[in-house]
Formats: sequence, C-alpha cells, structure tokens
Amino acid sequence: MGKSQWLLLVLTVAVSLAVQGQGSYAEGEKLRVLVLHGYKGNGNRQCKYCNSWDPAVTNLIQFDCLTAPIPYIYKKWRDCYSWFNVDIQYRSQSGIDESLVFILDHMLKNGPYDGVIGHSQGGFMAGVLVGVLEKKKEILGRSFDVFPPLRFAIIDKGPFLVDLLEDVFIPPLKTKSFHVIGTIDPYQDEQEFFLTKWQDPQVEYIKMPHVPLTGEYMDANFTLRFKEFLNNFRRVEAKGKVAEE
Repeated sequence: MGKSQWLLLVLTVAVSLAVQGQGSYAEGEKLRVLVLHGYKGNGNRQCKYCNSWDPAVTNLIQFDCLTAPIPYIYKKWRDCYSWFNVDIQYRSQSGIDESLVFILDHMLKNGPYDGVIGHSQGGFMAGVLVGVLEKKKEILGRSFDVFPPLRFAIIDKGPFLVDLLEDVFIPPLKTKSFHVIGTIDPYQDEQEFFLTKWQDPQVEYIKMPHVPLTGEYMDANFTLRFKEFLNNFRRVEAKGKVAEE
C-alpha cells in the first residue's frame, strides 16, 4: 500500500470516528434510533408497531429496526427470532454475547445512533447495550471503544433478567431512559426492578398487557411526555440556531 493510500485510510477512519461522536440532529435530521424487537419477533414487525405511534413522536425519530440473529424454531411460528435463548424461568442459556457483537457490528456499519428502543427481551438488550457502551466492556474479546455512550434509551416493557451480564449495570446506568410499563402486564414487577438499574429513569404507566407499544395505547398526555423526552435530545445548536420542535 502506497503512502497516499495509507493517508486516505487514516483520513477515512478519522472521519468515521468523528461522525460516531456527533448527534444526528446537529444537521437538522431526525433522531436516529436503533430498534430491538422482543422475543420471537423480528425487525419488520417491530417497525410496524413503532410507525403506528402518534405522528407527534414518529416525526422526531428515524427508526432502524434490527432482526436478532437467533431463529426461533416452532411449527406454528414463522420469521421469529430472539436475542438469546431462555429456559422456563426466562433466564438466558446462550447467545447474548454473540447478539451483542452482532448489534455492535451493525452500529459500526450503519451508525451513528442517538438512542435505542427495545421491547421486552429487546428492552433488556437495550439496557445491556447501554451498559456495555458506558463502561467500555469487551465482548467475546472484542473492544468497541470507538462508540460513545448512547444519548438515551426507550424501554418498552423490558424486564430485568438476573444472572445476565449484571456487571454492566453497576453502578446504575447514567444514560437517560424512558420506561413504558404495562399495568396489566404479568412482568410488571420485573420491569419495575429494572428501574433500579438506571440512575434517573422516567417512567410512564399504561393500561396494557405484555405486547409492543402501538398508537392505540397512546393518549394525549402520554404522547406529550414522550415528545418532551425526545425533544431534550433535539435542543442542540444546529447551524447557529437552537433546534426545537
């Protein structure tokens, strides 16, 4: 490789690192958010749920919905995937480290991202991802120091699962978080325990079971608080002016 090619490579890496450290809205764009579906879901279905949200919210976000790498095989289910395998007590048996590397490689190729959204198992994965980036953890011997911490996380009925990378939650996560908890969700206790793993969580309760958040459950008050949370990350200097919705 000649000297000019080496210089071009160094410049390309430097530009990539600089971009990873920027918030997307600095250029007047929507907040770029990585979306992680729940157990036995997929990215396409999760994007449909997110796009059904009130336009006051969806107008602020650009969704990138990722499908997990582990197929869920069952004769009555198709196109279903998980971030890690679970036993009858809903505890991991395998796959979470590999899925984290899968997510981080996707972020490296397609980032930067302002935040992450996760439903159910994907909500727990979103928390683990935030912790890995905050604490600069190595996963399967690989370092991802190139990433800055995410600016926010939205946890849709994500439970805390014991014995899974618990060290990434010590001390509690500093990243701002918005938690949606269902009041008729059988996993409500696990979701409320997850709040203890965040330094300053914002919590919204909705009367709904353990299903993905859709527009039908979003009343005016919830939508307003959701929008206000997101706008906290859009109030940045953009071309000399404060960017606000």
